[in-house]
Amino acid sequence: MIHPALYPALLLLCLAACSRVPTPASPADASAGLPPDQAALIALPHDIKAKVSDPGQQTDQFCAQFKKYDAFSDWRGTVKDLRISTIDGTADLEIDIGRSIRLEAIIPKTDPVYGSLRGLTLGAPITVTGRFTHANNDADCLYYFGPFGVRLSALASH
Repeated sequence: MIHPALYPALLLLCLAACSRVPTPASPADASAGLPPDQAALIALPHDIKAKVSDPGQQTDQFCAQFKKYDAFSDWRGTVKDLRISTIDGTADLEIDIGRSIRLEAIIPKTDPVYGSLRGLTLGAPITVTGRFTHANNDADCLYYFGPFGVRLSALASH
């Protein structure tokens, strides 16, 4: 049995043995080293919210800016979700590109990118190239944090 007077000393020993939890990157650091157009897109909803208080105006401004994005090249992200249909093998890939902005690609087995999915795991770093689908006109931009529909033309894991 441990004498109660030793509890503070044991607590200090336990705390000394623990490693520090890394602090998350600040939002400004979140886009460091990313392609400039990727960094601009992931900053856009946050920048608009900081300048405009009306949610309707925030959405309108985001939609106007988002529609300027068409193609993207060598954007970096991580695999957020990957589901393969048991019916036809179609893959639903969700990619986190930073600051909670997500891209979603539906990839049929016949797509040349499909082979690149082999071996991907949740959280795996990847680089993607493709186009935004902008389906249903404004529908893609109503929820600024996505996921945004994309068609991938290249996918590489790290």
